[in-house]
Amino acid sequence: MVDLTNIKNFTINRPEGWTLFGNGAAFDQLPETHQAQILFLDTTASKYIWDFSSDAHLLTGGGWAPFEKGNFKTVEEFSDFRRNDESKQLLKKWLHNRGIAFDTWLFVLEDGNDQAILTTWKMVIKYSADLFIMSDMMVFDNTLNWCLYFFHEDKLFFGKDNVYDATEDQQQMEALNERKKKFPQFKHPFL
Repeated sequence: MVDLTNIKNFTINRPEGWTLFGNGAAFDQLPETHQAQILFLDTTASKYIWDFSSDAHLLTGGGWAPFEKGNFKTVEEFSDFRRNDESKQLLKKWLHNRGIAFDTWLFVLEDGNDQAILTTWKMVIKYSADLFIMSDMMVFDNTLNWCLYFFHEDKLFFGKDNVYDATEDQQQMEALNERKKKFPQFKHPFL
């Protein structure tokens, strides 16, 4: 069974088609040390991470306000996308200044692509100009203390110091379960 402690056991070789790191030939041209830090998760692990991120309520709003319900104490934004060398360097500097260790393993989830990627923060910074181009994308680590969200209209959001409290969700679920016990014909909205 997949979980966060054994997820590296659920990797596959790079896909033959297009990936966030280019097509197969482009990926094969990356230095071996970089390839070793970019792992493609299999279907089971990818589904697990997508479900995990959803259940963790990392995103609570739409593209222009992905953290609108205040699940992070601090939200910072980057919107200086001009697709020139200066802007690419500003993006790398901004990402570097988020204070995440280069060797931190994290998950990259691209909207419209079911395959999750496990990589290091160093690879996200190194290839940021190629990663943050078209599709909405979420990046987070297993601490859930921060989340980076790229909105396809050239805006990055970085939420840190997660303050999400599951108590309210648990109370709502308990109330629904109690109502189901009293009224068996009651349709539970989550079942």
